Amino acid sequence: MQVFLSHRENEEGEKYALALREELAILGVDTIIASHLIHPGADWAKELLEHLEVSSALLCIASRGYTDSAWCQQEIGWAIGRNTPALWIRYDSAEHSTGFLKSKQDFIPSEPLDEAEIARGVGTWLAMEPRTREETRATLLRALTFSSTYQQTRDIAHVLATLDSLTDDEWKQIDDAAANNRQVRDAISYSNRAKPVTEWLRRELNKSAKRDWTWNLPLAVHQRRRGGRASRRDPR
Repeated sequence: MQVFLSHRENEEGEKYALALREELAILGVDTIIASHLIHPGADWAKELLEHLEVSSALLCIASRGYTDSAWCQQEIGWAIGRNTPALWIRYDSAEHSTGFLKSKQDFIPSEPLDEAEIARGVGTWLAMEPRTREETRATLLRALTFSSTYQQTRDIAHVLATLDSLTDDEWKQIDDAAANNRQVRDAISYSNRAKPVTEWLRRELNKSAKRDWTWNLPLAVHQRRRGGRASRRDPR
């Protein structure tokens, strides 16, 4: 799965884009940063369109000055015109979505520097968005199967825990991952004892089924409703 990172090409925009790319990779999501892929002398507009065409979604990294960038606005226009899902991530409080995106709820991070939390929020949006739902779920489960660290497993598990439910086949993939990959099997711990990730996930999904989880709430509210921020520590 690939998503396009639309950002203003200055130091701040580049910093946020690179940090988000690193965290999304943990979830198995590949990202396109056009400025890193287009070579000197290439037809910028032509190659930009080619990268947009192979992207499943557009992420607007709305740092300071993003709205004023003509290129960024064209990227958004292309996505809207092609019915490609687009999400406005408000890194700067002054940057509000415009045009057709204005009718969509912005993703407002509680802490713009916490890229891990932002990536998990993006993962949840991708998994809930009808046009990327199936591809995202498959991407997350594939990343879980080949998880190389406990933290990667936890990050993926926290996104899976926000879904409405998992199919029998998806549970089987998770069970198989836990059976064959120690980084999955022992990633969750309580009182210094390892617990299967499936046990934690079933508990969290049961909680999720009893609440009305809506995307248009501010991120801070989501965190409270989910029982706290999924930081770089064991889920509880």
